[in-house]
Amino acid sequence: MKTLTFFLKAFPFFCFLYAGIHSILEVLSPALRDPDFNRWEVDDDSGSYIQIMGWRKMLTPPRVIAQGYVSDRAACAVGVVVGVVCILIAIVGIRHVIGIPEFLPDLIKRFWF
Repeated sequence: MKTLTFFLKAFPFFCFLYAGIHSILEVLSPALRDPDFNRWEVDDDSGSYIQIMGWRKMLTPPRVIAQGYVSDRAACAVGVVVGVVCILIAIVGIRHVIGIPEFLPDLIKRFWF
């Protein structure tokens, strides 16, 4: 039972670690990228939603207000930054839950009561 609670506490941080590694590998290996890797769009959030009395709309795609493509260099920079931030969150969380590596300070314990 102790192993299960340990895994449940560490699971979100392992997900952050996976997301960070995947984001950086996606930048480094173009074969992992989606065809629309550098595409952006803004919609008006009028997609499917629930009304209080029931379904009003079901599975309707949102209306796109603006869309375009970012340069590959900027998209890769965003991917690396997101990957590094996710990996740092994972390292801090894993250090707090597991206690490994011991040479890193436990930042969560230090700043929480």
